[in-house]
Amino acid sequence: MARHVVPASILQNLIELALHGRLNLGELFDAAGIDADLVGRPDALVDIDQLDRLFTLAFARTDDAFFGLHAGINNHYASLDLLGRLMATSSTLGDAAQELLRFKDLLVPYLRFSLEMRGDIAVLACAPDGSVRFAESPHHDDLVVATIVAIGRALAGGQLDVRGIALRHAVPADDGEYRRLLGDVPYTFDAPRNEVHFAASALQQRLTTAYPQYHQRVEQQAEQQLSRISRGHGMAAQVEAHLESRLGEQPVGIDDIAALFNMTARTLQRRLREDGVAFGDLRDAVRHRRARRLLADPSVAMDALAQHLGFSDTANFYHAFRRWEGTTPGAFRRACGSGRPPDGGTPAGD
Repeated sequence: MARHVVPASILQNLIELALHGRLNLGELFDAAGIDADLVGRPDALVDIDQLDRLFTLAFARTDDAFFGLHAGINNHYASLDLLGRLMATSSTLGDAAQELLRFKDLLVPYLRFSLEMRGDIAVLACAPDGSVRFAESPHHDDLVVATIVAIGRALAGGQLDVRGIALRHAVPADDGEYRRLLGDVPYTFDAPRNEVHFAASALQQRLTTAYPQYHQRVEQQAEQQLSRISRGHGMAAQVEAHLESRLGEQPVGIDDIAALFNMTARTLQRRLREDGVAFGDLRDAVRHRRARRLLADPSVAMDALAQHLGFSDTANFYHAFRRWEGTTPGAFRRACGSGRPPDGGTPAGD
């Protein structure tokens, strides 16, 4: 059973929204069933259904008719976490837009984006995919468009030549606030998509924040995170990815991993049964792969390897490895010969 998730870092955006709308953040988190301690934890995930409840409540409780507009125009690429760093360190504004299209699932998997050229006009468009309720709110339409304009301006050094705006919601009683914050440009309401039209030449603008070397590292992190939260992944794949990333550095018991998903160990066990696996089997598989890789490096001591894998002592590691491979770790290491494991995997260097 697939479980749609997003990094808990998106909760920081909700905090900003709540501050702008003078909302009671504690009540919102409690009503949505989200532990506020998840905020700021880079390895934690939030279920998309919880996020849906959270934003739906926030939009329903605000008394600001331009809530999304006011919150979005104050956004900055720094508020987009990993995605924001990817965009800001790109070479040009066009490259930044392509990173948004490629990695948007890191923060907004419920939106579909496109970048289209219409002569000398570029159109960045987006629309919800129908998976969440809050994305159907006029507040969300305003939030998305205002955020695009705000981040475009920030990346472009404060100036973005906006030529037009399209919004999915109905015509407001007064569009003065839109013109004040987004620009005195042509507006289309009741549109099929939210769109920001700007001069196509802006896509060639080089960013002063470009940092190619750092960008490569951030892109690798984004690819890893994207695979971890991919919509097609079931609970088993997500748990296995967490085990892989934490092994040797942080606790990997079922309680530790369950906390990352904001659920109890019992609930996690049930979700894993739905995928046809057990937590112990997943942890064994991750330990097994890591052991094979590290044994290829003769400089890695057996006792250090056992500790890295989370075994209480070397004897328990030996018993487990014999169960996995039918031989001892020492014999397996000798069989590697050339310093590479038999399956051709990568030598140690976690």
